[in-house]
Amino acid sequence: MPARIFISYRTADGVDKATALARELGERFGDEQVFLDKDDLRGGSSWRDEVGRALGAKPVLLLLLTPQVFTAKDHAGALRIDDPNDPVRREFAAALEADAQVIPLCCDGVESPPADLPPPFDRIGDYTWRRLRAYDWRNDFQRIVEDLQALGLQAREPKGTSDGSGTGSTTRVSMRWLAIALGVAAIATAAALAWKTLHRDDTPPAPPGPVAITRAGLPGTWIATVAADAPFPLTLQLEAEGRLVLVSAPVPIDDRAGWARYRDFWLRLTGTPLTSIVYRGQGTVITDPGVPLAIDIAWKLYNGAGDTMIDSGNLHANVAADGHSLDGKLWSNGDQADKPIVLRRP
Repeated sequence: MPARIFISYRTADGVDKATALARELGERFGDEQVFLDKDDLRGGSSWRDEVGRALGAKPVLLLLLTPQVFTAKDHAGALRIDDPNDPVRREFAAALEADAQVIPLCCDGVESPPADLPPPFDRIGDYTWRRLRAYDWRNDFQRIVEDLQALGLQAREPKGTSDGSGTGSTTRVSMRWLAIALGVAAIATAAALAWKTLHRDDTPPAPPGPVAITRAGLPGTWIATVAADAPFPLTLQLEAEGRLVLVSAPVPIDDRAGWARYRDFWLRLTGTPLTSIVYRGQGTVITDPGVPLAIDIAWKLYNGAGDTMIDSGNLHANVAADGHSLDGKLWSNGDQADKPIVLRRP
């Protein structure tokens, strides 16, 4: 039976979310119900034929709207969404032609589908969109599951284990989520105690400076430390409608051992040395009740001149327990891994 769920995404910054989404949907509805090109294209098969066959079966198209869906450019500098052969464009157009159900998913860095898009993307506004955010994945994923069930997809029955214990997969899942729930509860309790301590009636006024970070305290210069790399300054700017912008001055990398191989590659590719990099990004400030203040930013990494993108990813960081810094993870699409990052005031 053809897959009922088709996931469309931009490889540059969507492969991690697409893979995680396919894995969890496969657990809920069965792997055979989910089509993800990198997992389901057979060796030697025609990409266009296989994708066209899957979309022709009128599945539900989950269109992951990441920043690179709209901003990616080809080698000539033209927007890829303007190219009729762009894979994401072809998949969306095929879904429309097949009268498939479409659910756009706004991922980190995309607050809502942009306006004034070229055809066929100008049709995105015809469909109710949902969110798929790293920091609220569980709630967003459950909403998507409910939408798919409303469209007639049936969750599969849990299967028993083969170890003879007679314990079904539901028990394993329940135990896993019990452990997660206990961990979340412990974190929530600690956060609540810290909040009460910081906000007791007898707490003296805070001294000048960024002792306790608030939304208003985010703009300005921060010193970022990523894993074991040398610290570097970056700037956060809070703009209209709560948009958070990240920029950095050129960061020297000519003496960083971790960049040695890429510097050699860059020199062979361009004939010029790569001595610095710059970060750019846009995102949001997360001020949901009951959770720590946090930032979530879709970032891009450029060469020092700022004219060639090297990498992209996601930065998610919470206010640290000391109230002086932001502590989180920096996900790299190029490395397909994340690194710890800490932001402190200079």
